[in-house]
Amino acid sequence: MTICNVTIPREVQVFQMVTAIPTFILGFLANSTLLVLFCRQRKNCSDMMVYLANIALADSTALVSVPFRMYSYSNHWPFSVSSCLVFVSTYFVNMYVSIFTTVAISVVRFVAVKYPFKARAVKSPWKALVVCVGIWAVIGSLSAMFHSVDAPEANGSNFRCFQKNSERPLPLSFILTLDMVGYLLPFVVITYCTCNVIRRLSRRIDSSSSAKKNKAIHIIAANLAVFIVCFSPLHFGYLLKFLAETHWPHNCELQQFAHSFVHMANSLASTNCFLDAFSYYFLAKASWGTLREACCGTQRRERGSIVI
Repeated sequence: MTICNVTIPREVQVFQMVTAIPTFILGFLANSTLLVLFCRQRKNCSDMMVYLANIALADSTALVSVPFRMYSYSNHWPFSVSSCLVFVSTYFVNMYVSIFTTVAISVVRFVAVKYPFKARAVKSPWKALVVCVGIWAVIGSLSAMFHSVDAPEANGSNFRCFQKNSERPLPLSFILTLDMVGYLLPFVVITYCTCNVIRRLSRRIDSSSSAKKNKAIHIIAANLAVFIVCFSPLHFGYLLKFLAETHWPHNCELQQFAHSFVHMANSLASTNCFLDAFSYYFLAKASWGTLREACCGTQRRERGSIVI
């Protein structure tokens, strides 16, 4: 029986470091800035501000694991097994909290634009807070699933964290849960809502509000682009690695390619931690007041408002 000894090639490690360093630095700077601004504006808090603060919090927390993840790729884990599980949970839980908070933002935008008179039913800071707490609770409660399928032995040593600990493929049910529930369902909802919002905003553009609405369209499109670029390769990689390990276990070249692809896609997914902040904040190219108006739906005309 052929056993493929897959590793993380040098060029993949270089890619990981090239993406990890700016992700860590820019991510903390951008998300910290957003969180400080949210705290200063808490008296004028809106539902969208709650959602954006939740994304910034999730991204900031996920960044904590980046240095440890980079270390673990080329070294054996020097700490306890439980600490490894904590850092793995921190990364994956916060990634999916960010994904499903983006889904909530997309749904709220869609309802506010298509059904403006029903928007009050979903646009409330307290309701947004309940949704965010619910997302954390559900994703957090499912985090044990990440470990039950491939956790190191309780008294294990000489293992690598953030990497598979078993030669067996991960269960198909686990892969489908990640790909279908964690990615495909959010992708369909976000894409549907985004396309409908952009189409409706484009129809309403007139000379007096064209600049503001065009900026809104660009921000919304950027959010969708960030989601696709960051999360599509990773979830495709999960499926590719499963198929390679299940149907072509003796093809070591394919095994190595799938292994390297997943690690590169994982690094690319981490860039979401600062691209989220850029797409919401730096794309606006404005002061906090303008950002709050653009992102939180406080910009009003005589009849209606622009909701991003």
